[in-house]
Amino acid sequence: MHKPQGYQANGVTLTTREAAAASGFKPWKLSVAFGAKQDGTQLLLDFMKRAEAAGGHYVSDVHIVLASDQDGEPVECRTEIVPESSVETGRMLQSTPGRTEMRHHMVPVTKTVFESQFQCQSVTEPRTVSETYYESQYDPSSKTTRSVPRTRMVTRFEHRQKCGHVPMMRTVTRFEYQFRSEYIPPRLELVSRQYTRWSLKETLPTCAPHSPRTGDSPAMPHRVEGEVYGCSLEQAPDAGSATSVAEFGKAVSCKGYQLSPPQE
Repeated sequence: MHKPQGYQANGVTLTTREAAAASGFKPWKLSVAFGAKQDGTQLLLDFMKRAEAAGGHYVSDVHIVLASDQDGEPVECRTEIVPESSVETGRMLQSTPGRTEMRHHMVPVTKTVFESQFQCQSVTEPRTVSETYYESQYDPSSKTTRSVPRTRMVTRFEHRQKCGHVPMMRTVTRFEYQFRSEYIPPRLELVSRQYTRWSLKETLPTCAPHSPRTGDSPAMPHRVEGEVYGCSLEQAPDAGSATSVAEFGKAVSCKGYQLSPPQE
């Protein structure tokens, strides 16, 4: 089974559609809803963790979708998170965003805001652990030396990533629809550091009228969605070697997550 080029993380890797498809795993769609006042960095990190928890190996076609309204009519604005090596990156980043009737949402606006930004930093922390060592003891009667195990407590310094929200006031330029939801765009270098060696770029947003389908919940406005390759069902004894979530015609469960096959 081929592995995509790029960073080989211990769990799941964010990659291009072509590279993920070359892995041999079949895709399924994961969609995670979120509310207002959210940080895109944490949303993407949580999305990748969910994909990994469900048995995914690779993730592609990741979109951030925000719901808004224009003159009382519902609209959806979406951006895509694209690996810089993708042949589509240049075209997607330079494409004309949105539609004519959506211009109000597409106007960049500069404001001074007070908000909490999700940040990660490397920290060194002491940790006390038990350590076993061996001490040589001489036995005069037998004139031999033997090693005797001993235990002692030692302090070691460990490096780890510490993440959290840091309140700050700053001047930022964003799109109007992002300000409406009090949404903070992601710091993609933090996502790249954990899930891919490629640099990640966010495409310009496209906004379009949204007509909810019958049965859609009106309270499912904002979401992160993407294609996940690999699932724990593929290793399940009763699933069969070729069975994957994508081959089912309805939602199924994979490690407790309700999953639906990708839409054509």
